[in-house]
Amino acid sequence: METDPTADTRGDLARSGRSLLALLARRWHLLLVVTILFGSTGFLFASLQSTLYSSSATMLLNDPRISSVFNDNNRFIGDPSRYVRSQARYLTSTEVLTTARSLLHNRLTVDQLRGRVQATSSDQLDQVSVTATDPTAEGAAAVANAVCQAYRQTIRNLTQTNAKSTTDELDQTIADLRGRISDLDEQLNSGEGPADPSLSAARQAAATQLLTLQSRADEIAVDTATYGDGVQMFEQANPPSAPAQPRPLRAVVVGAFLGFLLAAAAVWWRDEFRRKADEKQDPAAILGVPLLGDVPEFAVSTGGRALPAAREPTSPAAEAYNFLVESIGFALAAEGGGSVVAVTSPRSGDGKTVTALNLAIAMARDDRKVAVVDGDERMRGLTGLAAVSHEPGLSDLGGDVSVSAAVRHLDLDGAEALDVVPAGTALDDPASFFRTGRFRRAVGRLRSHADVVIVDSPPLLAASEAAAIASQADAVVLVVGRGTPLRVLTEARHRLEFVGTPVLGYVFNKSVGSGRRYGYGYGYGRSAARSATAPSGRHRVPDQRLDEDSSVKTSR
Repeated sequence: METDPTADTRGDLARSGRSLLALLARRWHLLLVVTILFGSTGFLFASLQSTLYSSSATMLLNDPRISSVFNDNNRFIGDPSRYVRSQARYLTSTEVLTTARSLLHNRLTVDQLRGRVQATSSDQLDQVSVTATDPTAEGAAAVANAVCQAYRQTIRNLTQTNAKSTTDELDQTIADLRGRISDLDEQLNSGEGPADPSLSAARQAAATQLLTLQSRADEIAVDTATYGDGVQMFEQANPPSAPAQPRPLRAVVVGAFLGFLLAAAAVWWRDEFRRKADEKQDPAAILGVPLLGDVPEFAVSTGGRALPAAREPTSPAAEAYNFLVESIGFALAAEGGGSVVAVTSPRSGDGKTVTALNLAIAMARDDRKVAVVDGDERMRGLTGLAAVSHEPGLSDLGGDVSVSAAVRHLDLDGAEALDVVPAGTALDDPASFFRTGRFRRAVGRLRSHADVVIVDSPPLLAASEAAAIASQADAVVLVVGRGTPLRVLTEARHRLEFVGTPVLGYVFNKSVGSGRRYGYGYGYGRSAARSATAPSGRHRVPDQRLDEDSSVKTSR
């Protein structure tokens, strides 16, 4: 059956919306406090503001250069919207404001007027709005009207000045034409014979030009009187009934709304930052790999060793490890096969060591030759959990030590084919060992020795050698403990992306189930890793007892 991705997206959005609403509902106390606090701040801010009134006047403009009572196709053609924008800027010019100041009886300076007046042009209409503010309602309306009147007066004066200059030139030309016509008339009337045709034509042309110029002068006079200021309609400003500021109610509403948004964002961010993998499906979206299996919390068996796969093969935990064997087998086959699997975790305390050893035990029960390797040279948790001697081991396999000398057989019923490779001789610089050819040579020898090699690696975000180990493995299995922050999983995913080794999936460890929780302590002090040995000569893990009477829990 085909699925509709759009429906899945809508479902994810709906679930996210419900999750956010549920989160806000849980934090309603915080939201209420912050909303009230910001609303009170808005009210306080409004109460500190001085009282100001705002009033607006409107003018519908026509460019005098393209306006005429008469039909004239030779008129100037321009962009009306550009003219309106330029006039809106001109309204706050010094020339206009100086005239407005005189209309207001000089009670305000030009700079004060410029600070109180704002002119805006409309994008749709050839309209300019003049908005003025003042401590009084009447003063705001008076300032807006005075600026508009000053603008009209200034434009009218400019138009009349330009018209007079033009008509003066026309009058001079008309006078010259009249004189020429008089001269031509004298020449035509002085002769006794027939009139000269050229003189008659010249006289007719001059008379026609004279009529045209006189008509043009009359049109300019009429247009100047009709469209002198370019204002087609003027709507005066009226005193407002309420001040523009302060507006306490609006300030409270805006402040409360901003406070609610800020609090909601903080709650959401804090929840996202502190989100943890509490369910086994949670890491999948972050890591981008499938769930291989989930291991429930279980009680440590007699002897203090967390080995349910060997000691309690019918327990839920042992069954979880058996299921994990199947999942890893299918995942390896899908990746093209491989024999070396690195088991790691994002951080210490996720249970990777316990998972690695129990996984190896479950694999060994399938009649496969399995070698489990302690690659965590700093902590050596697997060596202690398996209760084998430390030397020789992995760090010695890169030299002349044979594989048979480095291998310990785990003496557990039903797991005779399981070999344990301890950490080996302590190294001063473990990170450099895992980056050199000695480690690659050791891995190659182990490939030839066993069918499957399980390497217990250090946590990805705690030790640099974890990436070097993963780079030499065929696949990586990530152990994620319940309660791991999702941001930690994001960092682990980025670290694995740099390595490039295929990640088969993740194991969700310590899932809710029956049994007692097993404790886990992880440290990276070299001195702690080299602490005193047991009477039998075996290395003891710090703070962990492996004697038969111990009931301390282990979770490496």
